[in-house]
Amino acid sequence: MKIFWPFPASADTSALPATQKRGVEFGEWVCGEVLKKVLHRHLVFSIPKILRRYFLYDRSLLSELSLCAWESLRVFLRETVLQRGAVPGAVIPIQMFGDSWGVHPHWHVLCTDGCFFGKAVFRVVPRFNHEDLRAIFEYLVMRMLLSRGKITRDLIALIRSWRHSGFQVHVGPRILPGEEDATENLA
Repeated sequence: MKIFWPFPASADTSALPATQKRGVEFGEWVCGEVLKKVLHRHLVFSIPKILRRYFLYDRSLLSELSLCAWESLRVFLRETVLQRGAVPGAVIPIQMFGDSWGVHPHWHVLCTDGCFFGKAVFRVVPRFNHEDLRAIFEYLVMRMLLSRGKITRDLIALIRSWRHSGFQVHVGPRILPGEEDATENLA
């Protein structure tokens, strides 16, 4: 039986295993040094099961997939905010769960709910359409895997013919600047 024991970012880390301690310290650093006092959102990017095996055997693809998540988010937010020179913010750690039979790489992203531009001006995204974001992410992942020789155009056509491609982007509710518990839990 597995027991889940959550540790908030402010917990005493002296008795934690090294991996949990690093996670708590990372969360403290993100909350204290990285996040700005603006609206944020929690997003989860995931890929179809048929593509997951490539990431089990070639871990270098994980960083490229993180870049696909970042680039899709950057393009989506810039196009939604419609402001020249707009720059979003995001923290994109890789999550790997499962074993050789059921590896599940996915990305829990903590991102700004808008973009910065000019001198510290922040513009909020009027609406967050997860389907548009998912379509950009799907395109970028397919392009990356095709360029690396991991998939063929036939596999791309097969996946695109499915009613549900398996690419998912979950968009959580807005996190207000004062909601420290929510940002600590996500960081």
